[in-house]
Amino acid sequence: MSDTCIVENDRKLADFFNRHQIDLPVKIILPILIGHFLHLDICDKFIYISGRLPNGLYKKSLWDIAFLFFYFLVFTFLRAAAMEYVLKPMSVYLKVPRGKKLRFAEQSWLVIYYSISFGSGLAIFYNSPTWNDTSYFWRNYPVWELKGYFKYYYLLQFAFWIQQPFVLQIEAPRKDYTEYMVHHINTLLLISLSYCCNFTGVGNAVFVSMDLPDVLLCLAKTLHYLGYGLICDATFLAMVISWMYTRVYYYGRIIYSTYTEPDVYVPQFKLDPVHGFWFPHFVKYIILILMLGLYILIIFWTLMICKVVYRLVSNTGITDVRSDDEDESDETDPANPVQKASNNLLAPPPIKRKRALSKSEQIRNYAARR
Repeated sequence: MSDTCIVENDRKLADFFNRHQIDLPVKIILPILIGHFLHLDICDKFIYISGRLPNGLYKKSLWDIAFLFFYFLVFTFLRAAAMEYVLKPMSVYLKVPRGKKLRFAEQSWLVIYYSISFGSGLAIFYNSPTWNDTSYFWRNYPVWELKGYFKYYYLLQFAFWIQQPFVLQIEAPRKDYTEYMVHHINTLLLISLSYCCNFTGVGNAVFVSMDLPDVLLCLAKTLHYLGYGLICDATFLAMVISWMYTRVYYYGRIIYSTYTEPDVYVPQFKLDPVHGFWFPHFVKYIILILMLGLYILIIFWTLMICKVVYRLVSNTGITDVRSDDEDESDETDPANPVQKASNNLLAPPPIKRKRALSKSEQIRNYAARR
């Protein structure tokens, strides 16, 4: 099969899932909810966290996979439903330019999610000993008994990030697709490793350091689509400040802590799953490689942000990272003949041109006139 056919089939599959982001998840979510109301215990495993201990804390469980699957579907449904029934109509009401409506809805959804995740993550982080001391990432290792709200927070974040590569496949094309896909895969590997190997304290700090700039960046984009130039620029500058502190500086501190402090504070580097130890010495370097991979992307994006800041200072304004021609294609589906027809309703009628006469027809007409 040629590369062209593979790409075409992938695009068709992506278009199929894009059209059914609401009804497909509902067909799975609804039976699980019905089973829950019928008091089927197995359905509760999908909706609620598992692994409760006698002391009220929670451990990891294989049923966590069912929880992740269920909330992957929930996030897919919520995103599509919010965009279709709330955010797109809002874009019409707010008079967002036609080619920007889909982008506005996408970014508005991310503002909502990242605001909630940052607020909840910050509350957890602030009330933990790791707030002012990175050594507590490692002092109490292994932390394998989690409070209920923390396990909910961590697994819901996990489910959201499982959904992100899927979203990247079905949303409108973007120029930085490769960078985002690498970022999402790297992030998923870090989340998986931190949860399975009991480094959730570090994971919470990384979540918080990443979420704040995302809130402000997505908000700046929505303001850009609304045409609020001055407020957009101010929000973007606030994002730059938060980015430099949380992603460049503080995330760098987390990497440094991961490199230097486990050797000081972790009691033993060993693999002992029965007692929660999933930390042979080589695991530290796997974590470091993944963290550094993410940091390289952050530095790359930091350079891009600096270019945007330069344009802002030189009064050329902030532009979205994705090209205008991509945005213009958001509203038109070439495979939808109904939409094509509706888009052509205001077009001028085609000009009917007379067919050119053949030589013999010209002679006959001339003879008839004579």
